[in-house]
Amino acid sequence: MEFIVLLIVTAIVSVAANVFAGPHAVPPIGTNQVSVQVGLMFFFVLAVILLALGESVRLAPRFSRERDGRLDLKELFRAVKWPPIESFLIVLVAAYGVSSSVNLVEVYRIESNVWYDQIFWGGEKEIFESLLMSPAALPKFWDAIYQVLWFILFIGLAGLARAQKTKAMAESLCAVIVAFHITRYVAIAFPSAGPVFYQPDLFDLSGTRSATFVPLLRDYMAGRVAQNGFLPGTQAFPSLHVGLAWCAVIVMAREWRWTLWLTLPWFSLNWMATLFLGWHYIVDGVGGVAVMSISLAVSYWLAKFGLWCSSMVVYAKRKSIRLGLTRSERGDNHIM
Repeated sequence: MEFIVLLIVTAIVSVAANVFAGPHAVPPIGTNQVSVQVGLMFFFVLAVILLALGESVRLAPRFSRERDGRLDLKELFRAVKWPPIESFLIVLVAAYGVSSSVNLVEVYRIESNVWYDQIFWGGEKEIFESLLMSPAALPKFWDAIYQVLWFILFIGLAGLARAQKTKAMAESLCAVIVAFHITRYVAIAFPSAGPVFYQPDLFDLSGTRSATFVPLLRDYMAGRVAQNGFLPGTQAFPSLHVGLAWCAVIVMAREWRWTLWLTLPWFSLNWMATLFLGWHYIVDGVGGVAVMSISLAVSYWLAKFGLWCSSMVVYAKRKSIRLGLTRSERGDNHIM
């Protein structure tokens, strides 16, 4: 049922984004969607393989033949946990839902003409100046933290899949789709580029991957680079980056409470990375956590509603069968 809910949510938000974008909308089926689906599926499969290899190393001693010391690869392969086919379908559907938000990014790029960076920077200027003057201002370190977000997210997703927790997968990815679209709508209403674009002279990103993304996003916003499905534009508020990290914290804690010892420090580092690199203001992170919390709640209740609808359908079918049997019995008795 969670997969059906994911399909319905994906269809609704995708159509809504396409209609909202109007003349700025990208084709519903095209290179943008395909590139995102291929890209996200690649990272999911890679994460599954990496976890499987790790488990293989752990289990290898159990499948070593005593007579010659060789591994029984066939039995080892069977012993390794592999995700169900449904998990791959969930990722494909979610990838389409995420890719459809580029319609809103195009609206943001073309129609944004009032920017709120002056307000955000005015309230946080002193904090940023203190951060950038502190010994912790190590761009390469923070860039490494920032860049591995998606890798960590897919490792967690693959972990859920291998543990047969497809319900949690579908529910969490449904929340991610909702969050992608909400953040885009909010960004359209309150456009802000972020500190690195508003005060570029303060941020020295030399030698980081972020340094290559800044001019790329500038070119995209200026219309010199076409949308490829992955470009978010200069959308600072609210921070989807922080929101995605928060999603990982909540989802993993629901399934394995002990993960909080790892995910909370990681989440904090990710939020700090967005500040030291100038991608976001502090308020962006607060907004990202708020949007993702709302999205997770919406996804949770949609899943509950879906289960309720499913149970009502089953109940109706059973009642119909009982009524049919009762009428049949009455007919038999009448004949007798």
